[in-house]
Amino acid sequence: MKAAFLQTESVSVSKEQLRRQRAAEVLREADLLSLATAAELDAFTEVTEAIDKMVVELKTQQADEVSQRDLCKDDLATNDRERAAADDKKVSLQTKIADTEKSIETFKADIETTKASIAELQKQMKKASEIREGENRDYQQTVTDHRLTQMILAKALTRMQKVYAFLSAAQQPGAPHIETSGNHTDPGNGPARFTKYEKNEKGSRVVQMIEKVIADSKKTENDAIAAEEDAQVAYESFMKDSNKEITTSLKKINHATESLATAKETLSLAESDLKGTVLELEGLYKMAGDLHKSCDFLLQNFDARQAARAAEIEALGEAKAILSGSK
Repeated sequence: MKAAFLQTESVSVSKEQLRRQRAAEVLREADLLSLATAAELDAFTEVTEAIDKMVVELKTQQADEVSQRDLCKDDLATNDRERAAADDKKVSLQTKIADTEKSIETFKADIETTKASIAELQKQMKKASEIREGENRDYQQTVTDHRLTQMILAKALTRMQKVYAFLSAAQQPGAPHIETSGNHTDPGNGPARFTKYEKNEKGSRVVQMIEKVIADSKKTENDAIAAEEDAQVAYESFMKDSNKEITTSLKKINHATESLATAKETLSLAESDLKGTVLELEGLYKMAGDLHKSCDFLLQNFDARQAARAAEIEALGEAKAILSGSK
């Protein structure tokens, strides 16, 4: 009876030892050398507890690695989007700065051109005023001269008309009626009558000449008045149009000046924004470098590491089943 018990016990020990060896082999194949040694030497309970602990740890590592992978993917994707957006913003700001600088130069050129136009117009207005003043002085002198001439000639004409009228009355042809004068029946013996006197004819021509000179003078005066009126109308029209153009030009300058100030402010803000965007890009590129340093190995080896841990977990489970005798 004792011998049979010992034999049974020996068989039992032999089976347990065999399970330990099989379990150890499985663990060695999974590169779990410490557990393989423990499976051969330590108590069953300690080995299974160690296996369970390692399985939990491996599963935790698996889950952590999945979370880390997902976080890396999200961070890298976010970084890519932010860098792309920042790059687009940088290009947009550079374009905006270039366009704004061109606008500023255009506004400056418009202002200077308009100022030069106003100065030239004012110069022309000043010259026109000087010419108009000179024309008016000439007009005033011409009118004064002709009116004085007309007044003098009118007096001379009046005087000459009186003289010639007196002479005409004093020099009637023939002698006065006396007893020797002829009548309707007797021709008498009085001196003969003359019908033509050269002196009176010359006086008439002088009067006509003076009258013509007076008429010509009045015509010249009237022509001068008409020319003065036309010149004044043209001058006033020119000055009115010029002032209107200057007013329009001044409004244009004011508008361009306001636009210039706005463009300068826009340029300043864009340059500041560009500077901030460049700094942001530098930070994003540095972050991308850091992310790749911490994530590239994980992402590149994720599947292999997950498969290796899965294999370890499977080996641990198999070893535990062997040790428990369920396999």
